[in-house]
Amino acid sequence: MTRGGVVEYLAVFLVSLLPVAEVRGSIPMVFVLFKDGESIAYGLAVAVVGNLLVAPIVLTALRWLDTLIINSRTIPTVMKRVYTRVIGYGRSRSSRVNRYSLLALALFVALPLPGTGAWTGSLVAHVLGISRRRALIAIELGVLIASLIVSLASALGVELIRRIFLL
Repeated sequence: MTRGGVVEYLAVFLVSLLPVAEVRGSIPMVFVLFKDGESIAYGLAVAVVGNLLVAPIVLTALRWLDTLIINSRTIPTVMKRVYTRVIGYGRSRSSRVNRYSLLALALFVALPLPGTGAWTGSLVAHVLGISRRRALIAIELGVLIASLIVSLASALGVELIRRIFLL
């Protein structure tokens, strides 16, 4: 490790895993915590890798949860019906967007706005019934694009602050 401590890198990693924050929170955090170029580069890598791990974990958890809900004897039948209808409705509508689903999902995840990211993208992919492989490709591409956008915006913001306040 360079000048940044393990605790700072761990904090960046954990923030990149959080819903809503993801790289939109962890990358600006890198520019706050680290000052030299090497530490920033490592911090950015940690933030991106952390957010890239979200989609495989969430998609696996959603598949497991899906099986659990459908096969459970303890979950009330009414809840199972509602769940099955919601999923069925989403999958019936997916045929309309299937042609552009990968591009749309990647762009949705790439938008650096709250509520758009790997967590929500994974949920959307699950509800629409997009195959795991295709969903992972689109979501991971979206995370990389979002990371680039947020990194550039953060670096530009830091540079503007330095020039304005002559730091």
